[in-house]
Amino acid sequence: MYKKLSPAILAVAGLVFAASAAAAEPVKIAFYGSISGVNSESGRQGMLAVKAAQQYVNENGGIKALGGAPIEIVPIDGTSDAAQGVLPLERDLSRGGISGIVGSAQSAFALISLPILQKYKVPAVTASAANGTITQKGCEFIFQPAAKAAQFSIMQLDFLRFLAGKMGKTAKDLKCAIIFENSAWGEDNAKANRRDLTEAGMVVAVDENYEAGKLSDASPIVTKLKNAGVDVVFPSCYANDAKLLMTAMNALKYKPIIIAGGSAFTWPSLLNDLGDDVNGICSADGWVWDNKATLSFPEFTKIRERYERENNEFIPGQGGPSIISFMLIVEAIERGKSADSVSVRDQLRLLNADNSEWFKAYCIGKGSFDNKGYNAGSVPIILQWQNKKPRCVYPPEAASAEVVDPLTLKPFAKAG
Repeated sequence: MYKKLSPAILAVAGLVFAASAAAAEPVKIAFYGSISGVNSESGRQGMLAVKAAQQYVNENGGIKALGGAPIEIVPIDGTSDAAQGVLPLERDLSRGGISGIVGSAQSAFALISLPILQKYKVPAVTASAANGTITQKGCEFIFQPAAKAAQFSIMQLDFLRFLAGKMGKTAKDLKCAIIFENSAWGEDNAKANRRDLTEAGMVVAVDENYEAGKLSDASPIVTKLKNAGVDVVFPSCYANDAKLLMTAMNALKYKPIIIAGGSAFTWPSLLNDLGDDVNGICSADGWVWDNKATLSFPEFTKIRERYERENNEFIPGQGGPSIISFMLIVEAIERGKSADSVSVRDQLRLLNADNSEWFKAYCIGKGSFDNKGYNAGSVPIILQWQNKKPRCVYPPEAASAEVVDPLTLKPFAKAG
């Protein structure tokens, strides 16, 4: 005969069962980006990155503050049409149950998401989105860890001066051009480039835009650059347009210095499109895999190595920030001991480079979210493609590699 269990034992057993059931309930974190359409390379990077981070968390005990609850990723495809991209976001948020969102890393989509985030009270961490107005619209549920486009421009000009000195010239010896798509991100980059180059007394020989997603032949743009004798090009393009621009330059045997404004000029797709011709290209970016702050963080390295092993590519400029954004949301859930989206928002506001290793991994290793959700300490870097991989070459406090001559691909002579 079985013994009758005491009420105390039954109560404990009930608590254990309840805790186990709670632990089995997944925490939902969404990824919002262009999973389909002409900008799907951006969405591909983000999805692969958050999957790598999800596996890392789930294999290491899940959300420990919630009894080991696993994380479930909810993909939200904004397509590549910003006019329609808000519809799937609202559809999924209206169903409830999402604790936080990674994305959108594309500024145009981040901007259209703001009223929806506010309506449903779900925080989003925008990975690498760089438009300067994202956190200026009064949304209480947006967090922008990346440097803004205006900071990219300052870093690009600073790097140009540094590079010109390495070449035995001054920056003013070089004719410049600004090429950009007419999206929120492209126009923001170009506005900052235009202002900073002009104020520095630089010659802007060509200032050209094209309709986002509609460029089919970059030869007319490149011909204009070549005829104007442009030495340095500041492009802001997504993947297909970057391919068209660089392919046209190769076809016309024209090789200027490229100091891009991020995006496709930092992605694996550029290597797939250009092969060896990718080497020497420089770009500003909010993050690169080998900046010193990231390299010094072992937990990020574990996720990066998984990503590289499973996807057979380096972790790109929208992948890394997507991992960091994901892990910031996880950290906010752990600290608040709650998957409630408002609690996650409140905990995100408290994170900074002093109390969070994940926050510190975002480039130069400093910063905090201000009262509008912007990382006031964010600083961009300059990467250069070397041996078919982007390397952090500037500024010195973040760099892990020496810059080479972008035209000859040879090391510069050491001073002294």
